[in-house]
Amino acid sequence: MTPPPLFPPFDPRKRNHPGQREYINKILFVKPKVPPFRCYHDLINSKITNLKYLKKLNAFIGLFPKNSLAEQFRHHPDVFQIEDDIDVQIFIPFKGKIVPKTQMIPWGIERVGAQKAWYYSQGKGVRVGVIDTGIAFDHPDLERNIKGGVNIINPLLSPYDYNGHGTHVAGTIGAVNNEYGVVGVAPKVDLFAIKAFNKDGTAKLSDIIKAIDWSIENEMDIVNMSFGFNEPSPTFREAIIRAQQAGVLMIAASGNKGTRGRIEYPAQFDETIAVSSINEKNQISNFSTIGPQVDLAAPGEKIISTWPNNSFRELSGTSMAVAHVTGVAALILSRYRQLSTYELAEVLKSSAIRLKNISSFAQGAGVVNAAIAIRSP
Repeated sequence: MTPPPLFPPFDPRKRNHPGQREYINKILFVKPKVPPFRCYHDLINSKITNLKYLKKLNAFIGLFPKNSLAEQFRHHPDVFQIEDDIDVQIFIPFKGKIVPKTQMIPWGIERVGAQKAWYYSQGKGVRVGVIDTGIAFDHPDLERNIKGGVNIINPLLSPYDYNGHGTHVAGTIGAVNNEYGVVGVAPKVDLFAIKAFNKDGTAKLSDIIKAIDWSIENEMDIVNMSFGFNEPSPTFREAIIRAQQAGVLMIAASGNKGTRGRIEYPAQFDETIAVSSINEKNQISNFSTIGPQVDLAAPGEKIISTWPNNSFRELSGTSMAVAHVTGVAALILSRYRQLSTYELAEVLKSSAIRLKNISSFAQGAGVVNAAIAIRSP
């Protein structure tokens, strides 16, 4: 016999005012190691629609009626966290010109010592997920390294990039070393396009959480998160914690507001590596948000990388800095596969080069350096 629901089901016939006719997307995390069946049963009986279960995160996403039902679920014995979905926006402080296609090594690749590390490692076999606007996987500087992906927004479509941001990030991480365009930090890495942001650079937090679940399910080693927002989301924190426990190293942007004291989420979470931006003069970029949670600095100003339509473009932002750190992490992990996420993070920080007369608020442990890191473990 099916047990009765813990809460009375939502009855659409009892709508007494217009507000009850509205629905809102919510994110619900079941307590760790608690089977989801009872919670699922109660959600179904409460008429929660568009319900999706995220297996690796043990979480649900669905449309709740705007009434007291969500508050009731806060007291459900199996529920760990529940909150409203929010919008997230990618912000690019500077977008430069489209540049020529002749082979070049961007200044950021040189600054992090990638070339000196290529003798030992080029990132082969490391699976890097790029949660972003997708990737232009037909780009001649990327297509050899694109190994798969997913369109979180519309799973029936490919994760192709119609914005450009994700393609630019992917190029800095792993553009192929050939006779064309640019070279990435880890030119033989396995790249996966995880499209959670649309062509306007906006995303739902629920889609980003789905992207993290996909990353765990598909065994990503490293996840690049070149985005940020100011909302202290408890469900997002839980997703980050569970991904770290699953062995995923997550690297995130400190933010582009140029403020001091409070960096953005998810970089602010202890479970991520928070990255600020420097320019060619080894100065912290004016747009870079800084604070005590910053772990590392990396090149992020006037970075040339891949762009849709087989082209290349110069962009600035902490997004670009994150991509450099992700690439260096891939180089290290490719050579030292036994490293845990905690050990890999420690190698990145212990091998960084500190900038003089700049506080740890701005640079964390210093500027990431592949040449030193590759010989550290």
